[in-house]
Amino acid sequence: MKTSPSKLFNLGCGPTIAKGWMNFDISPINEEVKYWHANNPIPASDCSVDVIYHSHMLEHLNHSSAKKFLKDCYRVLKKSGVMRVVVPDLELICTDYLKAIQRVDKGEKLGKFDATWMRLELFDQMTRDSSGGGMEKFLKSNPPNSKFILNRCGEQVESFFKKKDDGSSQIRKISIPFHLRVKSLINRTMNFDKIRDLCLKILLGETDFTALKYGRFHGCGELHKFMYDRILIEDILQDIGFSNIIIQSHSQSNIPNWNVYGLDSTSTGQARKPDSLYMEAIKSS
Repeated sequence: MKTSPSKLFNLGCGPTIAKGWMNFDISPINEEVKYWHANNPIPASDCSVDVIYHSHMLEHLNHSSAKKFLKDCYRVLKKSGVMRVVVPDLELICTDYLKAIQRVDKGEKLGKFDATWMRLELFDQMTRDSSGGGMEKFLKSNPPNSKFILNRCGEQVESFFKKKDDGSSQIRKISIPFHLRVKSLINRTMNFDKIRDLCLKILLGETDFTALKYGRFHGCGELHKFMYDRILIEDILQDIGFSNIIIQSHSQSNIPNWNVYGLDSTSTGQARKPDSLYMEAIKSS
């Protein structure tokens, strides 16, 4: 008897698309990605999905919305289905920050730069009011502790330290559909956004227009709204009903053929996002 192929969901995928998976995101980059907003139910029936994977998505939801989302993951998973959760590791961020402070106290040359970066990792994506925030400004300043930052953040920051044409980046090139390229060209040529904002500024006045821009940015999904460590993730998943909750590495998983998909690893086997906490859990019933 033939067995049906596994149904594998990659939620909030961004540019990290996996062949053989159903990839979902709020801003689909091509036809391989289906539109889905994390505030909506997962587009699957109860007990119909074998594996759910989401990376650096949970922290973009407020805490109550994150719990609701994880409950919905439990709903759609089959019995014994696997969920893999990847988030920035709050414990590791705090540990590396304290280590950087110790280097400052010892008078090490790069200690202050490392401590500055760790403060940015901890707070900037929760407090910034413009895209890229302080992290992007720091990266563009050609900081002398680039090796420290690369070791922590991997390919997320490679482009700031390596030439785009040197062939060193492992980031997958994305094929942007023709109609989206045309739309982008029209927007750049006509400056529709600037025209719209100018009209709004005239209608609303300076104060209300500033408030509008603030609200627009805070609702765009870039900001982190919560942070997680291994203890909190385990408590939440246990409360929902998951079992066999374990910490994994970027290359270890209970998901069959995990390293074939390249979701948490580059083509050279390195961690795609080394600052991550990787946890997996099983739907027990």
